[in-house]
Amino acid sequence: MHLQSAAAFLALLASACPHVTHAKQQGLRRKLAADDCTIMAVEALGLEEGEDPEMIVECELNPDDADGVSGISLLLDANPAQLGALKQLINNGEVTPGHHKLNIVGAEIDDSAVHVPPGLDIASSVRQNVEKEGRRRLVDTIGNLNMLLVKVTDVGGLVYPDSATTMSDEVFGTGVDPVNLKSGLEECSWDKLTVVPGLSDPNEVATGVIEVDIGISFTNNTRGTIRNAITTAVQTKLGHSLPGPYDYVLYSVQNCYVDCGWAAYAY
Repeated sequence: MHLQSAAAFLALLASACPHVTHAKQQGLRRKLAADDCTIMAVEALGLEEGEDPEMIVECELNPDDADGVSGISLLLDANPAQLGALKQLINNGEVTPGHHKLNIVGAEIDDSAVHVPPGLDIASSVRQNVEKEGRRRLVDTIGNLNMLLVKVTDVGGLVYPDSATTMSDEVFGTGVDPVNLKSGLEECSWDKLTVVPGLSDPNEVATGVIEVDIGISFTNNTRGTIRNAITTAVQTKLGHSLPGPYDYVLYSVQNCYVDCGWAAYAY
């Protein structure tokens, strides 16, 4: 496997979220239409030895607050006490990201975050998601694991240089590469887990690989903004919201220029 630039290979769960265009265009805070959002937690893998990046808490918005698009997530902006209380609930197993909702009546939103009222009592504001399934998907240890790789080109033409066919081989072992992500996961599971590259979607340009273009630059946007723009493009191309039929979606970007110091992160 030759994808050695960690900053260029961003691995995400398929529940990664698209870009909030309405708030971005206005550049102003506005009140949320819905009274809750789904709690999401992002765990980052640091590049530096001994580095243990802090958990990032986000909120997945109701489509009414996101131009009608499902799966949109923004940073949760709260005071240290509120964030500490929520992270403790997550770490204690009392709150499951992707399954529990946060009552945020009175909160405001802009292009970067959901701003929580300073007096909000986090513990009493958490409630169970009434949907049959939450957004988060934990990796199975047996059976099939459906994965998709997305090769991304930014507005300036920056893109990871390997061809889609080569990347498919490097990640899924579809050619001559004997050591790849698929082989590693399957070996670690004692072959009880089978990684399935793609689902023969007509948009695949190589086995398990699709390509998308985004209308922003890698060079002056944060990982969250880039991730959101990619997910918007992926959902538009596939014609459905993520995760859809996939367990994991991998986003491959050319490099990291802003908000770096991490190798990968996931919900």
